[in-house]
Amino acid sequence: MHTLQTTRCTRSTLRHTSLLATALLAAGLLGACASYAPLPALEQARTTVERASTDPAVGQYAQIELKDARETLARADKVWTSDHDESEANHLAYLAQQRAEIASNTARARQMDAQIQQSGSETDRLRLQARTREAEQAAQRANRAQQQAMSAEQRAAQQQAAALSAQERVGVLEAQLRELQAQQTERGLLVTLGDVLFAFDKAELSAQAAPRLDKLAGFLMQFPERHMLIEGYTDSVGNESYNLGLSERRAQAVRDALVQRGVASARISAHGFGKAHPVADNGLADGRAMNRRVEIVIADDKGNLRGR
Repeated sequence: MHTLQTTRCTRSTLRHTSLLATALLAAGLLGACASYAPLPALEQARTTVERASTDPAVGQYAQIELKDARETLARADKVWTSDHDESEANHLAYLAQQRAEIASNTARARQMDAQIQQSGSETDRLRLQARTREAEQAAQRANRAQQQAMSAEQRAAQQQAAALSAQERVGVLEAQLRELQAQQTERGLLVTLGDVLFAFDKAELSAQAAPRLDKLAGFLMQFPERHMLIEGYTDSVGNESYNLGLSERRAQAVRDALVQRGVASARISAHGFGKAHPVADNGLADGRAMNRRVEIVIADDKGNLRGR
């Protein structure tokens, strides 16, 4: 009887022991599962660190700050998974999140500084370009001023040379006028070609006329802007209409000779006046010889020219 009770007691003890072991094992397993459950603060910190890690600006401008955040997150992971210290893990997770945000903020600030510096450099470059353009424009203005000054000096020199040339031309002109026996009259500059230029009762120029006409043409070529009148005259001997025609032909002969020597035909007008406007007494042989003439009236330096 005693043995049977002892056996029953032993079996009961074994059942209680087995149940206790099972309960302890289940409690251990539950405890282990609870220690590895995700920690919200840690996961939030992980998300913040990962977001900072994928930001190119953080990788360029806040590498040290990002490294601190990653190391702090790794410590939080270790404290939670190895030591099961929730309080310390939460603290480290908070620090990791803050450092990740610091890394992002620092990156943005440094990026902005870099952009400002770049903008400043661009501004300096543009300012330098503007100053360079201003310097070039100033140099161009100075060059133009120098050229204008040189041009003024050149013009003055040219004017001085022209004045000297004009004086020389006046001297030459006076000499030529003396040779041509020209006279200044109210009608203009008057050159008289006498009867010796033509044979008696003829309108063809004689060989003696060539030197005189050459000098006259040379003189006229120096003043291409001046126009002239060629007027033919006869003495009172003979028929009036005949004398008028003869004077016309002689004036035209002189005109043609000058044109052949280079004087523009548009500058010359030729007319015959016959026995009109005598300059001497037709009752005398010498007077009639003076009346048989061709007069060339040349416009003066003001363009004044007056015909009959």
